[in-house]
Parts: sequence; structure tokens; C-alpha cells
Amino acid sequence: MQPNRIGRILGVTTRVAGEKLREQADRLASASAQPAPSVPKPGAAASPAATVAPPVSPPPTAPNLASAADGTRRMARGAGRFGAALVRPFAHATGIIWNQIVGVFFALFALLFGEHVWILHKSAGLRDRYLILYSILALLFAWFAVSSFWRARRRQR
Repeated sequence: MQPNRIGRILGVTTRVAGEKLREQADRLASASAQPAPSVPKPGAAASPAATVAPPVSPPPTAPNLASAADGTRRMARGAGRFGAALVRPFAHATGIIWNQIVGVFFALFALLFGEHVWILHKSAGLRDRYLILYSILALLFAWFAVSSFWRARRRQR
């Protein structure tokens, strides 16, 4: 992983989030700055002053929903990339360590079966019926151990 990648992603995400917050704050400020027209209450007596209609400003326009949805999508995409930038290195390291741990356990089983092969060969020679089974299991687990470490090394590159 490149050393400055996380910092670059954090900086871009922060700038995008700041721009979105500024845009939303400007929209809210411009919507609240326009005075609401006074509407007489129903059932109230009409006074001579109420008969003259005050100048009506155009109603505030609703924010463009398409651009708001686009901003939300971009923010979600940025948050997803931010999460991926944080999780990917940990997942990579965890996968390497997991392969190494599994390789150690397979090597321990291979040693256990190899020891049984040695003991059976010393005591009974080739006449013991379990000698072939333990030999096959020792070789199988040795192969699993080697391939697990091989995967860990390949994944580390």
C-alpha cells in the first residue's frame, strides 16, 4: 500500500464533506432569510389595514432534489472509499497472519504424525499396519503447512 494513500483519501473526503456542509448551510440561510408572508387567521374580523395586501415575495424554491440525491450518493461513495481505505490494510495483514497461524498448526500435526511413524518404524519395522497411514498423514499435513506459508508469502507481496 502506498504510504500517503490513506492521508490523501482522508483529505479528499474531508474537503468534499466540508463543501457539502457549506452548500447546505447556505441553502438553509437563504431559505430562512426570506420573511414569510403574513396570513390572517380564519374567523378573525377583517380590519381596514388587513384589506390591503402586503407585497408578496415569491415562495422559496425547494432545493433541487436531483442534486441533493447526487450529493448524497457522492457522500456515500466517499464514505465507502474511506471505510475501504481503513479496512483493506487490516484485512490484508490479518489474512497473512491467519495463513501463518494455520501453517504452524498443520506443521505441528505433521510433526506429531512423523513422530508416530518414527516410533512405529523403530518398534515394528515395516510390519505395522498403521505405518503407511501415519506416513500419508504426515506428508499431507506437511504439504498443508508448506502451502499455507507459501500463500502467506505470496499474499505479503
